Amino acid sequence: MFRLRILWGVLAALIFTCNSIAEPNKLSPTVTSVDAPAKVLFIGNSYSYYNNGIATMYSNLLRTSGLWRNGEFGTRQKTISGGRLAEHLAGISELLTLPNTQSWDVVILQEYSNGPIKNSKSIKEFQQSSGELAKIIREHDATPVFFMTWAYNGNQAMVQQLRDAYVTQANKLNMLVVPVGLAFAASQEKFPAIELYNKDVQGLDEQGQVVYSAIEKHPSLAGSYLAACVFYATLQGKPPAGISYTAGLSQEQARQLQDLGWQTSQQFLKNL
Repeated sequence: MFRLRILWGVLAALIFTCNSIAEPNKLSPTVTSVDAPAKVLFIGNSYSYYNNGIATMYSNLLRTSGLWRNGEFGTRQKTISGGRLAEHLAGISELLTLPNTQSWDVVILQEYSNGPIKNSKSIKEFQQSSGELAKIIREHDATPVFFMTWAYNGNQAMVQQLRDAYVTQANKLNMLVVPVGLAFAASQEKFPAIELYNKDVQGLDEQGQVVYSAIEKHPSLAGSYLAACVFYATLQGKPPAGISYTAGLSQEQARQLQDLGWQTSQQFLKNL
């Protein structure tokens, strides 16, 4: 009987150990909110400007939600095709002090797609440039916020890698992260029929047929709309559910992405 109890004890310990190993350590964001901003500047590249820009979709959500107040609210974007955050350093001070420019509440920082994880050189550049940008932004009385981008289509490992890279750097810099990449991953699992990616054209083959890039990374209309919903949920702290603006998507798809944007934001910020 005594030996049986020992065996059960060993078995229980093994089960507990295995379960502990199976659950990866999840980095928790230390900043989970900002004062709801009226004026937001987006800095990034094509991820931000595709489909007429996430900034435009975000402002349209604000307008149709009733939150927008003329003269008080505003959004703009400064983007460089294929650009990295380091390329925005040279002009950031001038951008924030242009005559007659808006006084920004929040400045969004979006790095090159795989910049935060590609290799030691790109990781170091991401960390240094985002740190310098955050410092300059704060010197102009604005709050820097990270745009966590999405993984390339089909690259599941990239989801966690980007999450860890953005959260780690955000915690060092005391910054909020908008978890767009996690919303993309959740949408692909929950709503696989909604296409979030746009196929990039490489050129023509010898027969004159269009050749597409093997890597799908730029957002479709639905992808940009989902991103805007996550920004709305995270920055405003309110669910976008039921907002009439759909960016041309069906009411059903728009509502699914609205709900998912809120759920992803809440789960990430509350570390659920």
